[in-house]
Amino acid sequence: MPQIKAVFTDIDNTLTDPGTHQIPASAIQAIQLARSNGIKVFAATGRNLIAYGAGPVANLEFDGYVTVNGQYCYLPDGTTLRFAPFERAWVEESIRLGVEHGFFASYHQRDRISINGFNDGVQKFYDSFNSPVPSLLSNEEIDRDQILSIIPFVHEDMDDFLRQALPGCQAVRWNPYSVDLAPKSGGKDVGIQTFLDHFGIKAEECLAIGDGGNDVSMLQMVGIGVAVGGARPEAKAAADFVAPEVADDAIYKTFTKFGLI
Repeated sequence: MPQIKAVFTDIDNTLTDPGTHQIPASAIQAIQLARSNGIKVFAATGRNLIAYGAGPVANLEFDGYVTVNGQYCYLPDGTTLRFAPFERAWVEESIRLGVEHGFFASYHQRDRISINGFNDGVQKFYDSFNSPVPSLLSNEEIDRDQILSIIPFVHEDMDDFLRQALPGCQAVRWNPYSVDLAPKSGGKDVGIQTFLDHFGIKAEECLAIGDGGNDVSMLQMVGIGVAVGGARPEAKAAADFVAPEVADDAIYKTFTKFGLI
């Protein structure tokens, strides 16, 4: 097994405990110890950390950030390595589909997140990871040219429909109240490759850890893919190792098992 030089970790329900929405102290310690051992640690998330104010990782130091499922990647000093907005036609069609089929979505720009409607499902989505509900915009006000992520608030039985209706996009799920749309040319794996190219690291020298459908591509591309306990079935199937539950020191035990700390 190659020596691990870099770790890419999801945030919600991987770093954060699904019950408390907080990062266990053991996970914080594991990241700090790994970095002190010369291992680069990157956040790899579907979140927009710029617009959210970094959320639960605001006080943690990383070597880089793969955000909005690989569409926006940057270094700690703000240097942008990848910025890849959706095609305008995809944004237009997502809005049209929402009107036709009665669902709302959130639209992520670099420094702004908006929703185009509100209902109980939208509230449950943001409650599920202890986040405030974004500002409301009309469909006419949504910027069609700078959207990095689209998150329709739909149940899982709509996922295949959206894949067919938006053939340029992949639909990946980590939450029962929504599905993440990402370009087929993107994904967390593409974001990770951006950093591997920048730092001269090979995929087989990396470990990735996650829990959702949007983590599958990165778990499959690296040398060691890890799913935390409680992960979605597709994430566990893509992983080489299933860790304990987050509250049972999943990050710390994983880093220990693979000799990172």
